[in-house]
Amino acid sequence: MAPRGSGEHGCANESTGAHVIYTRGLFTSSRVLHCLVKGLCQRGEVDAAVRLKDEMAGKAELVQNSAVYGVLVRALFRVGRKGEVDGLLEGMKGRGIVPHRDRVVYNAMIAGFCEDERDPSAAFAVLDDMQKCGCKPNAVTYNMRGCPPDVVTYRMLFDGLCAAGEFHEANRVLIQMVVKGFAPSKDGARKFVEAIEKEGDGGLLESVLCQLAKVNALERSGWEKAVSIVLNDPAELRIEKQLASIRFA
Repeated sequence: MAPRGSGEHGCANESTGAHVIYTRGLFTSSRVLHCLVKGLCQRGEVDAAVRLKDEMAGKAELVQNSAVYGVLVRALFRVGRKGEVDGLLEGMKGRGIVPHRDRVVYNAMIAGFCEDERDPSAAFAVLDDMQKCGCKPNAVTYNMRGCPPDVVTYRMLFDGLCAAGEFHEANRVLIQMVVKGFAPSKDGARKFVEAIEKEGDGGLLESVLCQLAKVNALERSGWEKAVSIVLNDPAELRIEKQLASIRFA
């Protein structure tokens, strides 16, 4: 019987669990490997997670899962080992998994650059590369589809830019999201609006509210406060007074 927590529907909670499962030959699917790697990374045992992935290299059906690589990419960013990501991506290529056509790995890289490196320009470069990727048939029977950014990608980039204080860049991403029919999370929208309110940028706040209104991404309490600020912005009041003086001149 597999050790507790090692089944197909649970991730390992102890690093020793991964070793036991491996030595007893209890791997039954790529999901199990993904759970174990994720569990090790969450405990900060990134080296052990990488070794486990390498030990499974002979079992193609297990390491073909890009989710494993996505977890490792994210973990390397978190522990300040961004320089090792390129080597990991090369390893993916060697196994026939094309990193630049994989949304999971892209999302992990964008999150890493935004949240850990606080490097919006690098995150945008990844997003641009993602948008440019092509669509070629592979040697087997499938067509490798291009990988356009999905709502998860945009939310990661949006939240990361907000956390880095890059509000105008975050607004740029928000505009792209709305055009594609995506919306930020309610929590992300709230934090963004609150941050702009603190900055006192009435013009940006007005622009953001217009975008959020199109996708109904802000809760009622947030709307009431934000609209009140916009309407009471000194610049807005000055414009109203000027228009009034022109009308009644």
